[in-house]
Amino acid sequence: MSTTLAWALRRAGFTLPPPVFQTTRTAEHAAAVQQAVRESGSVTALATGTVAALGVLYTLFVARAVLLPLVMALLLGFLLRSPVRWLKRRGVGEPVGAAVVVFGALLVVIVSLVLLAPPARAWVERVPQVMSTVERKVKAMSAPFRALEATAARVSQLGGEVADASRGMPLVGTAAPGGFLRRAFGSAASLFAAGLSVTFLTYFLLASGDLFMRKLLRVLPGPQHSGRDPQHVSDDVEAAVSRYLRTAVLINTALAAATWGLLELLGMPNAALFGALAGLLNFIPYLGAVVTTAVLAVAGLAVFDDPGRSVLVPGSYLLLNLIESYAVTPLLMGRQFPLNAVALFVGVMFWSFVWGVPGAILAVPMMVTLKILCDSIPALHLAADFLGE
Repeated sequence: MSTTLAWALRRAGFTLPPPVFQTTRTAEHAAAVQQAVRESGSVTALATGTVAALGVLYTLFVARAVLLPLVMALLLGFLLRSPVRWLKRRGVGEPVGAAVVVFGALLVVIVSLVLLAPPARAWVERVPQVMSTVERKVKAMSAPFRALEATAARVSQLGGEVADASRGMPLVGTAAPGGFLRRAFGSAASLFAAGLSVTFLTYFLLASGDLFMRKLLRVLPGPQHSGRDPQHVSDDVEAAVSRYLRTAVLINTALAAATWGLLELLGMPNAALFGALAGLLNFIPYLGAVVTTAVLAVAGLAVFDDPGRSVLVPGSYLLLNLIESYAVTPLLMGRQFPLNAVALFVGVMFWSFVWGVPGAILAVPMMVTLKILCDSIPALHLAADFLGE
């Protein structure tokens, strides 16, 4: 009857509302469809972001032969910009001033390498003999501990337990040092090619003035919409990065000189080589000091027969490193370039994985440069907050 009545009313021109239960089911179905669409969009965005991140990682790894010299040239350009401008204020054009500064710095690097190459080569050739000497001395120093271990083993055997006899383990692998150096820094030909690329890229960046930074800031989102002149943003970024790099180079050079002088007083041969190594590795936070201490500990054991004197070699460097880390660097850097410790450590691990030892050395300057750039661009403030403390 109700069906016939509904049919009659529709024929008469009346429109009946749908039943309540049908309206509810339609609304629930629409909500479910919208939720499924949102979840599908989230999954798609996550998948797209993951693929993009893997693509960037792959590109950084594959194109490291091009990107690494470019990054080094950019950082050197920030570092050497001030001398070029100083010469420009005295009437020397930027192309000529850039040539004087770049090739003068290159001359200093070449002279340093020429002076440090013979002792470095001698130490590399002596690595097997040095490690054999260190292993013998460590075994002699650990003889009391091995006696205690043997006594404990006998006691456990009396108690019915089975104890395996301790076996001596080599302290290091038997890989050839040349192979390690090739894996860490590449072949001599690739190093020479990279050096030429860095030299000429740095010259062109300095000779062109601030043209590169202005073009870069025009491409990045933010400066043209923030109400600030891109030229002023470029000047601020360049000044901050230059100040940081100059301060970092000054601190690490002073640490290298102090390590050199202290090792000379202790009678350590080739003290200049170890001082240069300490200053270079100090660009790597945390890990650099650990590696330098380990190298000095091995070298001290190989050179000195007196255990106290051999321990004094890495101990003196650790004292200098503590003074630099907790007194000198906070005094000179202050709170101008604070970085999140977790982000800093992850960044060092990431860049060392992608670009090896050069990436680990350049990780902190790159991250500080990125933070300064993000601080100056409103659209990138979120990334700056993540990198900062």
